[in-house]
Amino acid sequence: MVPESQYGSLVCGGESMNFDKIFKKWRVMILMAFLLWSVVQLKPWAGLDLQWGFDIQGGSRVILRPTNQSVELDDITSVLQNRLNVYGLRDIRVRGASDLQSAFVVVEAAGLSEGDIESLLASEGFFEGRINNITIFTGDDVRVDKAGILMRQESGTAAYRYSIPVILTPEATKKFADVTAGLFPTGMGGAYLDKPLELYIDNQLIESLQISSDLQGREVPSAQVTGGGEDKSDATTKLNTMVAILMTGSIPTKLEVVSVQKVSPTLGAEFLKSTSYAGLLAAVLVGLVLFIRYRNIEMVGSILFTTVSELVITLAIASAINWQLDLSAIAGLIITLGTSVDQQIIMTDEFLISGGKAGLKEAMFVILATFGTMIAAMLPLMFIGVGAVRGFAVTTILGLTVGYFIARPSYLAVLEEIV
Repeated sequence: MVPESQYGSLVCGGESMNFDKIFKKWRVMILMAFLLWSVVQLKPWAGLDLQWGFDIQGGSRVILRPTNQSVELDDITSVLQNRLNVYGLRDIRVRGASDLQSAFVVVEAAGLSEGDIESLLASEGFFEGRINNITIFTGDDVRVDKAGILMRQESGTAAYRYSIPVILTPEATKKFADVTAGLFPTGMGGAYLDKPLELYIDNQLIESLQISSDLQGREVPSAQVTGGGEDKSDATTKLNTMVAILMTGSIPTKLEVVSVQKVSPTLGAEFLKSTSYAGLLAAVLVGLVLFIRYRNIEMVGSILFTTVSELVITLAIASAINWQLDLSAIAGLIITLGTSVDQQIIMTDEFLISGGKAGLKEAMFVILATFGTMIAAMLPLMFIGVGAVRGFAVTTILGLTVGYFIARPSYLAVLEEIV
């Protein structure tokens, strides 16, 4: 330790900072360039261009485990993403994840209901049309004509029926002709064939349609997939599910629901507001403690400015890579900001105690060791993390990297000028 008088003279002595000289230092220029880019990227005049996670804007997070672990996650996520897009859900995010033993699919979307999870996510969605237990066509053999979709209320009831026109492939039309050629007319006047066209999803019968005897042995290039619901809402849900399955095909394997999390949009907004207020209060308290320790407003302002700059640049990078900020990501930001202030205090104390740059070598070694240790701890969480853990790891790594390579060198340049 140094004598109190010496420590005090180092902190309080000297003239005011020369800002012209500071802004000409190349390390400060790099920080200011990143800050300028960050402002353009974040667009604060338009309300901040940030992607908020489901636990901030509200929605559901569903974690699914493929029963067949050998299937490529990209194949599963592609089908699910398309299926949810067709279904009309908003703010959708589908990605693969893994731990040391299993692969998972993480789906985050606003507006997911229990029925959606069961019919859209947990279901393979393998669609078949069968006659006399012979597969005539599958989902790969049909193309949906969305313009011709109809839904109407059944007379005298609350139930609704829908019909989806589909175009069949030549192979499917020929198979229809071959199979129906061996059937027999039945019913009054022989109006229908004796075997119906049965529609299955994942081997579950969903609809049985009579075939007009006029179609016997004919190659029919189009057909109607029909169904219904107890009321308009139920029928609409089933219609949307059927269209989504027909248009996107089946998932390569069955998926098991591991967990389902739901967050109200109101709760997320309130948390974000509370976090903002807490951050402002923390900044004031940290500034007060730093002023009591150093008794130098320029030094305190430089530490706080560097920390805020680190936050802004990290948020801008997250915006640029479309990384969603959820509760865990915000926790990672808080960790990096605390680390930022702590490391700047280490740099300042070593600089003051040593009377110059001599003590900075030891300080920078400590900072480098901290940086390397935390990165090493976060990397496994980033690659094997499921759900919230991955967001925490990615945001922490971003913040630490910005701090070590951009913010710390800039603060060192300012510190030299202050002292």
